Amino acid sequence: MKIIDGLLDYSKPWGRPDLYLFTGNAAITHDGRLVMGRGAAKECRDRYPGIDREFAAKIQAKPEKHVLWIELDTEQILGWFKVKEHWADDASLRLIQQSVAALNALALRRDDRQFHMNYPGIGNGRIPENMVEPLLQCLPDNVLIYR
Repeated sequence: MKIIDGLLDYSKPWGRPDLYLFTGNAAITHDGRLVMGRGAAKECRDRYPGIDREFAAKIQAKPEKHVLWIELDTEQILGWFKVKEHWADDASLRLIQQSVAALNALALRRDDRQFHMNYPGIGNGRIPENMVEPLLQCLPDNVLIYR
């Protein structure tokens, strides 16, 4: 894993083989949208209209998953990294650890790709960085974490 000082810019076009991920919750509204109201999730929702419905459908179809992605019309791949169940909760170290394990397995299988993601659990997740950092150490060098 590599730490990048600076925020990940989801508005800047990227292309394959890169995959951009945002951290988020698994709460789905009554009308079938993933709650993406803050931070990187909100930035992605605002930038790519309709992805809240697409991610909600994927999460409902595969509720056991901790990392999911969709292909945007622009040939870009955008992923969701689960850090909490409900939007109002603090991030969960247990969920972050499970999501890291899923991302680690994916990144090791797909070493031809680079995975870009905002730092999980800090900010709106309200977990101190020093508690999250040890969980990220297993990630390979094709995972770039922005803070």
